[in-house]
Amino acid sequence: MGIIQSIVIRPKKKESTLSVDEINILKTGIEGDHHFKPMSKRTVTLISSIALAEVAAAVGFQGNAHAASRRNICLDTLPNENMIGKKISLGKEVLLEVTCYCSPCKQMDENLGKGALNAFYEKAGWGAIVLREGHVKTGDHFEVL
Repeated sequence: MGIIQSIVIRPKKKESTLSVDEINILKTGIEGDHHFKPMSKRTVTLISSIALAEVAAAVGFQGNAHAASRRNICLDTLPNENMIGKKISLGKEVLLEVTCYCSPCKQMDENLGKGALNAFYEKAGWGAIVLREGHVKTGDHFEVL
């Protein structure tokens, strides 16, 4: 069991991320996030704070690595294994199923600095679909089932 460290959304595709304390997660994704659409296999994205800290240290990034990574939910830790098919409960209500690895893209170098793309290798987080909707906030517990 772990803790939700932080949450970010991007209201529009090309806009900066917005840090929020709580969100509603619906079957189609996170309310207020531009990825809010049906039939996607990646309606919510997850990353671990440990991975973010390692990448930030590797490239000397001093800002908010979670916001720069553009992943929705930062968890204090995640298992260092293939998560596809695993279910993750968030808070008291939400249940996700991990469907894909979120491959890092060139935007990582632009947001965190040169070398971030390579530093994110096998650390860039996971995409998930929503099995059970609900409300979550920073500080809520999560569990990989």
